[in-house]
Amino acid sequence: MIEYIDEAPTLEEYKAMRKAVNFMLLSDRIAQNALNNAFHITTVRDDGKAIGMIRVLSDGSYANFITDVMVIPEYQHKGIGTEMMRRTVAYMKGTLEKGETIVLYLMSAIGKEPFYKQFGFRERPNEVWGAGMSQWISK
Repeated sequence: MIEYIDEAPTLEEYKAMRKAVNFMLLSDRIAQNALNNAFHITTVRDDGKAIGMIRVLSDGSYANFITDVMVIPEYQHKGIGTEMMRRTVAYMKGTLEKGETIVLYLMSAIGKEPFYKQFGFRERPNEVWGAGMSQWISK
């Protein structure tokens, strides 16, 4: 039975899901901090097994970043990612009081932009915003 639970996976589950979807591997310290410091996490489980997750980072105010949207390969294309996004956007909307506005940011993998557009996300650059930018730092 598929369940959407608003809690973090274990460190081991998180690392296993990242590996299964070919996300960058993280040290235990970095991975645990990612889980500990999230504003909101939903983990998807099938009979207790972690099969997907979504994580929100936030300043607790208007700036919010959706990351780690992942579903392990054998469960992809079954609506799980769509349901995670739907629930996450609804959760974030639920944090607002009347008249308030916040922003949800995310960085799409190449080719996944149409998936995020169905939830109201817009590609950048556009007529209002410049291109999103990032930098990876290693030591």
